[in-house]
Amino acid sequence: MSQINLRTYQRRSVTRESGYHTCDETTGGECIVLHADRCNIIKNETFTFKKEKVQLKKLFNKNYGIFAFGGYIFCEKNISITFDLSYMKNEKLFSDKFDVASPINSNDWNSIGFHKEIELNDGDTLKNVIVNMHVTTTENGYIDFISFDMNAINKEEFEDDKFDVSFHQKTNMHIPHLYYLETELPIREYLISDQEFTKGQLVVLKSCNRCGRFLPINIKNEIGTLAFSLHCKKLAPCTHSTFRAYEIQNEVDKNELTNFGIKLEDNKVVAYYGHQLECKACKKFFVNMPLNPQRNAQQFREDGLRRRAIEVLINNLLQTNLIHFEFENKTKKEFVEYIWNKFDRKCFKCKKELELNEIALDHTMPLAYLYRLDDTATCLCSSHNSQKSDTFPVDYYSEDELIELSKITGLSLEKLHSREINNQVLDLLIKNVVWFYDEFLMQPDYQKVRDGILTADKINDSLKRVIGNKVDLAEEYKKITGHYPTSVTIIE
Repeated sequence: MSQINLRTYQRRSVTRESGYHTCDETTGGECIVLHADRCNIIKNETFTFKKEKVQLKKLFNKNYGIFAFGGYIFCEKNISITFDLSYMKNEKLFSDKFDVASPINSNDWNSIGFHKEIELNDGDTLKNVIVNMHVTTTENGYIDFISFDMNAINKEEFEDDKFDVSFHQKTNMHIPHLYYLETELPIREYLISDQEFTKGQLVVLKSCNRCGRFLPINIKNEIGTLAFSLHCKKLAPCTHSTFRAYEIQNEVDKNELTNFGIKLEDNKVVAYYGHQLECKACKKFFVNMPLNPQRNAQQFREDGLRRRAIEVLINNLLQTNLIHFEFENKTKKEFVEYIWNKFDRKCFKCKKELELNEIALDHTMPLAYLYRLDDTATCLCSSHNSQKSDTFPVDYYSEDELIELSKITGLSLEKLHSREINNQVLDLLIKNVVWFYDEFLMQPDYQKVRDGILTADKINDSLKRVIGNKVDLAEEYKKITGHYPTSVTIIE
C-alpha cells in the first residue's frame, strides 16, 4: 500500500525535544491507517529479533541506560508470551528473561513489551542484541503485529532525574508507549526468524499532539484502550470534533475501511468515545506532572475518598451496611474470599490464577452509576479492574463472557446488557435530597477544600455527570426548601 504524508523519523526526533510544549506538526486530530502483519501460530512459535548495535543513553542522572522492546498484538486465540534478551557488552555475553507484565486478551489488541536497565560502567554500546519472543498456545490461530521496535530509550527529557519517579510508577500500565520507540515499522524490520506474514487487519494509528508519534487506537473495541485514553467514556458518543474524528494522512481504500467496520466522515475516522489528544505517555509525563506537580498520594486518596463517598451514599440510601460487614455478619466468612472462590480463584477476564491478596473486586454494574458492591461482584486482576473501571459490562465483555458472567453472578442477561443508572437508588436520592445536601455532604471530610476544590463539589459533580438530564438535584432541593443548598457551590 502506498503511503503519503507519513511523518519521518528524523522529524519525530526533533519534536521529542519540545518537552512540555505541544507538537507544531500534529494536533492529535490526525491518523494513518495501516495493515497489521499477520502470522499463523501452531502451538509453540519463537519470533527472533536482532539489532547489531544499540547505543545506550544515560538516564535520570544515574549510571545506567535502558534497552526497550515492545509493540501491539491481536491474538485470535489464548496465548502466553515470554521474552529472552541477550547482548554482548565489552566482549561479555549477558542474558535475561521477562514475562509479559499484563494479561493477554484473546480476540483483542494488547500492549506488550519489556525493558532492561543496564549499567554504563563498562561502556554504553550493546552488540548483537537479540530478543526471542516465545509464544505458546493450545489452539491454532493467528497473531496480528503492529508498531514493534527495539532500541535504547533516548528521550532527551529523561536525561535528568525530573521524571525518574514517574517513569517507575505504574510502568506496566504504559508499556510500550512510554519507551518512545518508533511506531510505524513493519514487523520484519528487525525480525531474523523465518515466519511468513500476510496482510492483517486494519489498524488506526492516531497522532499525539505532544510527541508527534502515530500510535494505535483500538477502533473496534475502544474500551480496550491502547496508546490513548478515552475522552468521553461516561458521556458517549463524543461530540468534540478533534477528539472524535481523525483526518487520514495516508492513501487508503475507503471501501475497505467501511467494510472493516470503521466509521468515516469525509476523510476522517470517527471514534465513538473519542480519545485524548496526547498519548498515555505524554499525558503521564508532560501533562499530569506539570499541571499537577503535587499529584501524589494525597490526590490518589482524594480519588478514593470520592468513590468511597458514593459507596457510603448508596448504602445509606438502601439502609444496608457495607457488603464486607454485612456478608461476614450473615455467613461468618470473608466476602473477598467468597468472590475469589466463586470465580474459581481466577480473573474472570483473562483467566489468570490469582492469590487471594491479588484479586480486585469489581462492582460488575458500575459504582459510578449508583450500583452497590454486593454478592454479584466480579473477580478481576488489578490490570483488568483498572481497564474496566466504571464501564458497563455490555461495553467491556463479549457476548459469550456476558452469558458466563450471568451464570456466575446471578445477574440477568438483560441487566448485563443495560446501560441504565440504578433507578432504585436514584429515586431514593431524590426523595432524600435535603438529607443528602444538608447532612451527608456537610460531613467534615466532604467540606474540606483540596487543590482549590470543595470535596462535596466533586461528589456532587460525579453524580450530575451520570444522572444527566434525568433530574437536577439542586433544583429538587430548592423546590422543597426555597433555596439552593449551601453544602456545595451553586452558580446561579
